[in-house]
Amino acid sequence: MPNNSPHVDADYRLPVPDIVLVDGVPHAADFEDGYYSAQDGLAESRHVFLDGNGLSSRLGDGGHFVIAETGFGTGLNLLALMVEMKRHPNCQVDFISIEGFPLEEHALAAAHAQFPEITEAAADLRRALPPRWPGYHITSLCEGRLTLHLHYGDVGSVLPELAFQADAWFLDGFAPARNPEMWNEGIMNHIGRLTSPGGTLASFTSAGYVRRGLITAGFDIEKRPGFGRKREMIAGVKPGCKAGQAQPRSIGIVGGGVAGAATAAALSRRGAQVTIIDNAKGLGQAGSGNRMALQSPRLTIDHNAMSRLSASCLAYASRLSDLTDATLYEGVVALDSPEKMARRHNVFRQQKWPETLLCAFDGREAGLGRGLYYPMGRVIHPEILLGQLAAGAEQVFNTDIQDVSSDDGDITLTTADGRVLTFDALVLAAGAGMNSLLGRLECSLPLEITSGQVSHVPESVISDREIATHHGVSFGGYLTPPLDGHHDLGATFHKQAYGEAPSIEEGHAHNVGLLPAGLRGGLETDFSPFGARVGERASLPDRRPAFGRVTKSVFALGGLGARGFTLAPMLAELLAADILGHAMPLAQSQAAGVRMSRYSG
Repeated sequence: MPNNSPHVDADYRLPVPDIVLVDGVPHAADFEDGYYSAQDGLAESRHVFLDGNGLSSRLGDGGHFVIAETGFGTGLNLLALMVEMKRHPNCQVDFISIEGFPLEEHALAAAHAQFPEITEAAADLRRALPPRWPGYHITSLCEGRLTLHLHYGDVGSVLPELAFQADAWFLDGFAPARNPEMWNEGIMNHIGRLTSPGGTLASFTSAGYVRRGLITAGFDIEKRPGFGRKREMIAGVKPGCKAGQAQPRSIGIVGGGVAGAATAAALSRRGAQVTIIDNAKGLGQAGSGNRMALQSPRLTIDHNAMSRLSASCLAYASRLSDLTDATLYEGVVALDSPEKMARRHNVFRQQKWPETLLCAFDGREAGLGRGLYYPMGRVIHPEILLGQLAAGAEQVFNTDIQDVSSDDGDITLTTADGRVLTFDALVLAAGAGMNSLLGRLECSLPLEITSGQVSHVPESVISDREIATHHGVSFGGYLTPPLDGHHDLGATFHKQAYGEAPSIEEGHAHNVGLLPAGLRGGLETDFSPFGARVGERASLPDRRPAFGRVTKSVFALGGLGARGFTLAPMLAELLAADILGHAMPLAQSQAAGVRMSRYSG
């Protein structure tokens, strides 16, 4: 890739808003407007958005609810909702918000400090917020009952890419006179498109062209008394009645690796009854069973849809590893090796990226050359992560599935030991064993199965290098810091269709050969102190994962390749939402790139 790439000057950072305090209220200097009322911003959120949508009584009915918002701002509307949800322990909420100028943590903390009654909720929110990277992010709050979907980007670019049905809208943001692009007819039409029949909206503004735009978009609009000094606000409803949708409650998951465990966690958090079935003796016995794993993104110099999704997956996966105490080491260094990687890295270093996502690495003094550093990359302990993810699921091991049948939507599994298990829905997450299960449903994926050997290298051989003791390192292969006296060095890549796999000794030689000279030291031919583990990976021809519906009641998540611990946690959240009929507001261009349906012909 030439160094004169047309993307060499690209800037993938989000703008930082210029904030000034006016009477203790944060104002955006660029819009000359405040984030909330000087009288009482929290009371304003409750009056306009919660009361304007009748949420107290509607949330009291329990069940699942979708709220969408234009303008996340300080998060005050969400915080008011979080406090309200404490009064309604049986409801679950998907909260979808778009923000083009996300505030930095110190500005959020200063704004939240004005409202002592939300101190605890505000601290929870700030801890849960994703890094300031453009794109889609997901996190959970209120003990898992609230799923926050944050889109960092321009509302005019984000809304056309989304597909969901909101039960209520918070139309916030700066005043129409200050920020007319957020209130134009096109935005109003998308809000109408993304609202379920019977869905409502509320806004602090009663501007005439906003009302007319919403009426054109299909809403009945009325004026109501505003908050404080504002004489009027608006509320609206989209005529019609939302159709009921039966949700599967009992769900079987075939596969006890990271795909299956992550899907179990996402479904359990949403209230489903989940059972994991695997023919191994426990979790993570196949491709997810290495002693350590790296979490790092797969970025492109044009930061296209799949690149942004990879970054979003890393943001979610690394935080999940931290929360479950599965993180062993923070940060991953990607060295300029092999040569084609060096050319790409040279372009990356000339671009402008969020520093928490990507920055330059210079290891030339240590004999390692140059590279990139991913601060939110992680070296993790898979066994700990899998155990935490699968904790809410029933687990059935040491049994093979003999038959899969469907009767009026129900899925029945017959196992080799004579058990008959019936579920409302089934998830296939069996990695390299996926196609044997898909075949029983007369389906298939063009999976490429490769075996990979990881070498366990005594730390006394490598640990004199600072980088090798504190960070994960990738270079065409990868090297972890030590655990229990050994580094993990990998990995071979042998396609099963190409004949006999290399011997363990040959695998060690391959892995050592991948090491850059600055890390290799005296490692040459004596592999007697090494240990090894061989596993299988399942990849797809386009090197992207696949998730989604296979048949009416059967779903799948697979094709994760060597990045399962980076991709699976977030994709499992999206799959769980898909299965249960909850909101899945991933950009359609990204969803199309990872849907199972792209291989359906």
